[in-house]
Amino acid sequence: MQIRYRITLVYSVIVTIILLLLCSSVYFFSSQNRTKQFYTRLERKAISTADMLWKYNVAPEMVRNINYTAPSALLDKAVIIYDDQLHEVFSFWEHPEDSLTVPPKVFERLKSSDHFLFAAGERDAIALRYSGPKGNFYIISAAYDGDKAEWLPKLRLILLLSFIVSLSIVVVSGYIFSLGLVKSISDLTGKINRISLQEFSKRLPTGRERDELQKLAATINDLLDRLQSSFDTQRRFIDNASHELSTPLASIGSQIEVALQRERSAQEFRNVLHSIYDDTQRLNLLVRSLLEIAKVSGSAQGIELSPIRIDELLMRLPSELRKINAAYDVKLSFEELPDEEQELTVFGNEELLWSAIKNVVLNACKYAADNTAGVALRVQGYQLFITVADHGPGIAPEEQELIFRPFYRSAETNGLVAGSGLGLPLANQIVKLYGGHIELSSQMGVGSTFTIVLNSALMPPSATASTLV
Repeated sequence: MQIRYRITLVYSVIVTIILLLLCSSVYFFSSQNRTKQFYTRLERKAISTADMLWKYNVAPEMVRNINYTAPSALLDKAVIIYDDQLHEVFSFWEHPEDSLTVPPKVFERLKSSDHFLFAAGERDAIALRYSGPKGNFYIISAAYDGDKAEWLPKLRLILLLSFIVSLSIVVVSGYIFSLGLVKSISDLTGKINRISLQEFSKRLPTGRERDELQKLAATINDLLDRLQSSFDTQRRFIDNASHELSTPLASIGSQIEVALQRERSAQEFRNVLHSIYDDTQRLNLLVRSLLEIAKVSGSAQGIELSPIRIDELLMRLPSELRKINAAYDVKLSFEELPDEEQELTVFGNEELLWSAIKNVVLNACKYAADNTAGVALRVQGYQLFITVADHGPGIAPEEQELIFRPFYRSAETNGLVAGSGLGLPLANQIVKLYGGHIELSSQMGVGSTFTIVLNSALMPPSATASTLV
């Protein structure tokens, strides 16, 4: 069912229920009030008849003539009075066919009730006890409520017609209202469909009204901004990755092609193989780095977590980096470490965190003039601070935000130091994955300091969630 019909149906059903309750209430309370007024008139007729007989000592025949000739809206009325021995002492009815036969159960009920109402054929009747100067009497008064019999059908007809007309207006107005609402949604859908990959920079107009549709348009615009940023990053990444991967492959192909063009000595082939080996090592590093970046893209869900002692992880750095290059040196400094083991523990994947820290320290050793990196660890509150400092050339202020982009390399160091431009972006992705971040402080000609901030295992879950990027 289309939404315009659904809105009309729901709107109509709700208003129909309200109208039914209103019409039913009007009919019910009007009928009850009409009946109450009629019984009051019957009671007054009975009491006035008894008063004329015994309070004012009017002759019974005169009372009959008064009841017969007095103007009254009561039709087919009849009044019968019995003494306390249930002997009839007075009776009156307008026509012979209006005579009233009182069943015995009426007198039995009057013994426990001062008055009550009952039906006498098509007429309504009231039975009551009357105490006068000459004793106690039982009075039965009955009449036909002609006004009610004529008025109630008219009231039903009026309410029915009003209900049908009102319901018709509700259905039509509900459909028109739903068309206006659906038109706004259709216009918004059409504008969204016109945003294609070639025109991804287009955005939905939000206007000045702050209704739900405008809020939806603003939310979609925010989503498109994030998607465009992701697509731009992905496009740059693919362009850079394809370029970086094609360079060693082209070098390998050209070297093999040149080597096969003529006969060469064993030493020449050995030199070509050494060069090809270097290119394959670079290619292997690129592929491994790309796979690691793909692995940590997204969230930490699905990655095995375990408690990791950061101080123990850092103590592996000197020996591991010397395996990469014997000239690399790491100076460790642990400042007043706490006695509580959990304050030095973080939850994460040991392989990924080791890769992140090693990449930052390796980067410092590469660019430092003395190939030395200073690594310090300190604990403050629920956070661990790993500081990696070097005496390298420094990073220009305009490049400090760019170095965390994949494949970005400074123009001053590109070609001087081997690398792929993936180490720092990979480290940044891993640290962010566990709610941490990397801070950079650098001065040209002096050196750079990278500070890795991680949350300890003691941090409450709510505080950890608030630090996630």
